[in-house]
Formats: sequence, structure tokens, C-alpha cells
Amino acid sequence: MRFENKVAVITGAGRGIGYALAERFASEGATVVIAEINAELGMAAAERLGAHFVRTDVSDHESVRRAVEAIVSRRGRIDVWINNAGVAHKAPAVELEVAGWEADIGVMLSGTFYCAKYAGQVMIAQGSGCMVNVSSVNGLFAQKARAGYCSAKAGINMLTKVLASEWGEHGIRVNAVAPGVVMTDLVQQGIDQGIVTEEQYRGRIPMGHLGDLDDVVEAVLFLASDEASFVTGEVMRVDGGWTAYHLFYPFDQAF
Repeated sequence: MRFENKVAVITGAGRGIGYALAERFASEGATVVIAEINAELGMAAAERLGAHFVRTDVSDHESVRRAVEAIVSRRGRIDVWINNAGVAHKAPAVELEVAGWEADIGVMLSGTFYCAKYAGQVMIAQGSGCMVNVSSVNGLFAQKARAGYCSAKAGINMLTKVLASEWGEHGIRVNAVAPGVVMTDLVQQGIDQGIVTEEQYRGRIPMGHLGDLDDVVEAVLFLASDEASFVTGEVMRVDGGWTAYHLFYPFDQAF
């Protein structure tokens, strides 16, 4: 029960990694708030977990401000904030629609900043708190056809370090987790559409298999817990060796 009597807010928690995080925080005693743009998903998730739902469009700073005010009004404080909401638009840069670029940057980079701005004010006032940002290995190196996604995730990594530098004196820690390929609904969708195969992914990962939701969840919970009380400004890779290995063909062809 590492998070007993703590209020944990998770953006984009209606499904995928966000929902898995909400489930685990609730199981470890936290009062969970699901901040989700999709009201149907958010309310259903909150009902299943006995959590609180606040509709939040993280790309709209006024929506984030209202959500933070509603959370504090109802729960009195914010102890943990997880910036998880994300989107992905894939196309070569010259073909990427401007709307796709704006959505990637707006949801993931601007959204993380807006949440940090308003939730950070609450944490500074109470003299404690913890923020964990869900980044990606695509924030650590480039990948074709992902200009917006890579740029947003790289920005999240640097924003994490800036916030950790600014907020440390207030007793607030800020870290990020950079997952590799994890079998989420979006990854499965790409496989189903024939964009990539699971075999191609496995050949790129030194550990030889995709990650699962629990791999990411455990990393986030560690960084949010008192076990990481002296860890801040860290971007933790959870990728099976993806970023340590720079080649893109199976190991049996590499030597």
C-alpha cells in the first residue's frame, strides 16, 4: 500500500498504459483520478476502479486548469501526477498533415507542460508531490515517419529535467519513463494494419520479445514511490535494450 492516503492523477487513463497504471495505483491504496478526454472511456474506467473521473483535454490549457481546480476542490491535494496522454501520427515529414503535427505536439508536449504548470502550482503550495511523464524511446533517437511524435517525446525528456531542476527545492520530484515497444492497443493496431510485424519488432529488441504493460507500470510506480526518494530528473528506459542496440535486423543476421 505504497500510495495509501495519496491522490494520484493519471491522464489518458481510459485504456492502455494509463488504465493499467490507474488499476495498480488503486490497488496500492491511492485515491485515483482519471483525467481523460473521452468521457465514455473515462467514466467506464472510473466506475470499474472506484476512481474519480474528470474530463480533461490536455492540449487545452483552460481544460487542464479547470480539471486541476476540480480535483483540488474535491480531494484537497495532488500527490502524484502521471502525464500519460498521447497520440501518434505517422508519415514522412513532407507528407505529414499540419493537423497531425499539431496534435502530436499539442497533446504530448504542450499537454505535459500545461499539466505541469497547473498541477505544479498545487504541489509547490503544499510542499510535496511527484510527477512522472510517459515518454518513449522515440524521444531518445530519431525514427522515420515520426517527426511529430519524436519531437514531442524528446521535448518531454528535456521538460522533465527542467522541472526537476526548478522544483527540487520545493520537495517535488519529476521523472520520466521511456518505454520501448509495448503490446498496447496502438501497437496491435499497427501490426493488424500490416505496418510492421511482431517478428520485426522482436528482431530489433535484444531481449527478443515485446514489453508488456506491467513492465512500464512497475517503472512508473517505482519512480512515484518513496523508494525513489532521491531520484529526480531521470529518464528511465524500459525497452528491453532497444536504445542500446543500434541495428535493425535480427541478431542471427548481425554476425
